Amino acid sequence: MTEAATANAVGAPIISQLDIAPTIAFILGLTLPCSDGKPISPVLAWGCKNVALIIIDSLGYDLFQWLLPALNNMNALCHDGLLIRAHSVSNHTTPAIASILSGLLPEHHGIFDKAGAKESKIFSLPELASSSGHSSAVIMEQNGADVYRGLVEMAHGISDKVSPQDFDEEACRMTCGALKEQPRLLVSYFIGIDKCVHMGVGPAGIREAALIIDRCIGKVVRKVDEDTLFIICGDHPIHAGPLRRRDGPYFVAMIMGRGMAARK
Repeated sequence: MTEAATANAVGAPIISQLDIAPTIAFILGLTLPCSDGKPISPVLAWGCKNVALIIIDSLGYDLFQWLLPALNNMNALCHDGLLIRAHSVSNHTTPAIASILSGLLPEHHGIFDKAGAKESKIFSLPELASSSGHSSAVIMEQNGADVYRGLVEMAHGISDKVSPQDFDEEACRMTCGALKEQPRLLVSYFIGIDKCVHMGVGPAGIREAALIIDRCIGKVVRKVDEDTLFIICGDHPIHAGPLRRRDGPYFVAMIMGRGMAARK
């Protein structure tokens, strides 16, 4: 495993969620209007042409380290790619996702709730890609997907009233379906871990939610070949329950790998 957590040693650049958008923009040949991040240089040499960004709610770095031995598919991606301990810019979902998709700090994009996301004039990656002629797909909870309707080629919403397992299995089905259309950029969102935490489910239940997501990741990465860069990233660490990180600094897990469709 090449673990970029070790790259955060003294003298090395700090990797953040803010660096995701510039990395994707570079690969797709897009120009971000402005950014607080920078491209993550190791993956730029992989020669990928397309990007699939998978956001996993509450996938903090500490939690991921605890879960990793059981997560066969994400383990395989880490082994062939990069596992990064990335700085989290917010402890809340909406501003964190807005930062991931824009490369801007929360105080610069100003998106702190769902209403703000709908009213924002900030160009996020899916919009920028589609307006530049690159097909984009967004799979999120219903309110998030509604922001992108009419702005990208595919925007699929999932009710956040369903069970954690049903949400993530539907996200998996929709993601695999969207990949058949060969979008240049896909953004998909899995919520099971976070929902279990807020339902008061204990560590065993959180682990089961992570296993479901890992199985979904396995299905998704085998839908495309090595021309697709997969970025899997948490939005924030767990902020409730016995597994939450009580003190900063706060980090999320970020995995960078390539599609596995051509692999045996």
